[in-house]
Amino acid sequence: MSGGVRRRFRARVWVPLLVALLAAGVLTFVRLPYFAYRPGSVNALTDLIVVTGTESFEPEGEVFFTTVRQDSSVNGWEYLEAFFDDEIVLYGEDAVLGDRSRDENRAFNLELMRVSKSTAVAVAFRHLGIDAYRATGVGMAAVEVEGPSAGLLTTDDVIVSVDGLSVLTAEALVREIRRRSPGQVVSLAVESIDGTSTRTVEMVLGARDDDATAAFLGVMVQTRWNDVEDLPFDVRIKTDRVGGNSAGLALALAILELVTPGEMTGGLDVATTGTIGFDGSVGPIGGVAQKTVAAREGGVDLFLVPESEYEVAARYAGDLQVESVATLEEALAVLAELGGNADELALP
Repeated sequence: MSGGVRRRFRARVWVPLLVALLAAGVLTFVRLPYFAYRPGSVNALTDLIVVTGTESFEPEGEVFFTTVRQDSSVNGWEYLEAFFDDEIVLYGEDAVLGDRSRDENRAFNLELMRVSKSTAVAVAFRHLGIDAYRATGVGMAAVEVEGPSAGLLTTDDVIVSVDGLSVLTAEALVREIRRRSPGQVVSLAVESIDGTSTRTVEMVLGARDDDATAAFLGVMVQTRWNDVEDLPFDVRIKTDRVGGNSAGLALALAILELVTPGEMTGGLDVATTGTIGFDGSVGPIGGVAQKTVAAREGGVDLFLVPESEYEVAARYAGDLQVESVATLEEALAVLAELGGNADELALP
């Protein structure tokens, strides 16, 4: 073989090899602007809830909350993997972070968990006939203020009245705004989260994009609740660095299981996902497909999901029993039908 032929042969071998190595390096080390959501885990709650001031009851069954594994650093291989594995979902950074930095997003999700824990305790107490918190105003549930409220309200504000009418819950504020029309001027009494720095804010109500006749403020709101003193017992929940608010239903159920005698789940291992509202409503969450896979692979007996998430959960459930619920009461009814004493829970 002549020298020229050998050089051409080596070029035909080494050039593709170098290109392949370069491509592999790019796929490995270049981070893409995506978050990857994968099936996470099921986490038992019994050992994470500490009850003091009253007897607690160790259950035979267990209530679990489900998580999504969030990979915030996606390389090319992981990007390609998501195209071939329907259990992995990619979201653009902008869709996940919005205007927040990664650190701010972590802090935001931890705050969601803090509020979720407080809400779950209040809902469980209320089911047992105890008012653990009182409403004291309406704060902002989103990380930014838009529309008519932009420049007038901040996420550190709490609304306590509209045109002189007290609005201590989010529902009351929504009712008052719905009674008004787009273009109408309203006067809001506003204070800071800690109850200081009161002021009056006047603004012109906007019109909803989906209904030009409906007035809106341009903010997502949530009720501010303060602790009621001298409760008969205390509940503390240890979730460490777990963020988000999708464990709300699970937390409320686990508290009820621990502080009441009998077997609420009938001895079953029950995983759930779904936010919890102070009225006991169960709201939608993200990543239900990944959480269903986690529940299926975690070997639980039952998975409770919000109504709007049922169809997706059912597609990924396999042999796992999935039930949809819209409220805490519906979740308890499902457990009662499966043999638990969830329809007769009471403090000893």
